[in-house]
Amino acid sequence: MTSFMALLKNDIKLFLRDWKACILLLAAPLFFISFFSYALSPYLEKSSFIEPFPIAVADREDTTQTRMLINQLEEISIFSEVMILDEEEALRSLADKEVGGVIIIPEDFTSSVAIGENKPVTVVGNGVMPLQAYIVKSTVQSAANLVSAAQGAINTIWHYDTEAGLSDSEMDARFNEAVMDSVLAALARTSIFVSEEAVDEYTVTPAEYFTAALIVVFMMFAGMPGMKMLVTERTSGITSRLAAAPVRIWKVVLSKLLVSVMLLVIQFGIIIFLTSRVFNNYWGAPVKDVLMLFGGMILAVSAWSVFTASVSPTPASADIIGNLGILLMAVLGGSIYPLTSMPEGIRRISAFTINRWAMDGFMVLFSGSNVTDTGAHALILAAMGLAMFAASAFTMRFARRR
Repeated sequence: MTSFMALLKNDIKLFLRDWKACILLLAAPLFFISFFSYALSPYLEKSSFIEPFPIAVADREDTTQTRMLINQLEEISIFSEVMILDEEEALRSLADKEVGGVIIIPEDFTSSVAIGENKPVTVVGNGVMPLQAYIVKSTVQSAANLVSAAQGAINTIWHYDTEAGLSDSEMDARFNEAVMDSVLAALARTSIFVSEEAVDEYTVTPAEYFTAALIVVFMMFAGMPGMKMLVTERTSGITSRLAAAPVRIWKVVLSKLLVSVMLLVIQFGIIIFLTSRVFNNYWGAPVKDVLMLFGGMILAVSAWSVFTASVSPTPASADIIGNLGILLMAVLGGSIYPLTSMPEGIRRISAFTINRWAMDGFMVLFSGSNVTDTGAHALILAAMGLAMFAASAFTMRFARRR
């Protein structure tokens, strides 16, 4: 025990020698949580992925029916303004990048629809605004598909009226009625898009969301100094000299881990204190849930540090593997970009990252949910940690044999 305490005191002195790095590791989480909350909160609260944009309409027919069509466009929230211009002015505004697209309604459009001729509506998209141009095109295509479906209904009515042997006057009356009920009703529909509000699984504020997303990232970075000390001692021959002395290798590793754990505990305490005071984050969850989740994270983060040290031949490679690995897990685990907006394949891979389960666990804590707790998240994090410790032991034993 005396040898272990000597190792621990020496590692603490070495760790505190670079006190500026320690202060940075402790202060960085609050800075980045503040920055992300300020810069990205508006995007979390928006219901669309792009800002509303203006479009231009050139109406060659200029009738009541085409004005009804234009009125539909004005009711679509994604279009900030529908500018009624002649064709030349509309194309000029498109060239000046003032609108996302131009819709040109031909002459005698509605009468052509009534007789099934269907004169085409021209859509000109903005080349520098491809997403906006696609939205304009899809909107017009949707309307055209609905009109085509209405015409199909009219043709069906006409066919069966003919088979039934109705007189010409009856056929004409039925045709006009079908046109009124189908085509004009399609042109005059008042709702193009249906907006539904999704119920959030967890109710959290933007600051709580970014705290949950970033806290594990900075805890993993806080474990890097201890990992680099292990690699540096191994490459400089200190570890081999200690092996010849009456000092077990597990004491060397445990000493580094304890130093990292001390930093993690201080960092976690600062985050709890400052986020609760500055951002009013909810930390009123049961203490056992908080401790279970934090314990699982400590085990997983420590195991990640030891695993990185075991596969890194030099301090430089440890920096590369550690930093890139942390960033990769941050992306795959949803710490940078919400998992709900990622492909299905990425969401499946995220189940193998520390970030995914730590973030979900903190979302549960911040939501104050009484239905779920963090036990499952802590258990999965602990299992990941044990798996990485086992892989580290195998890697180091294999390296010694070589």
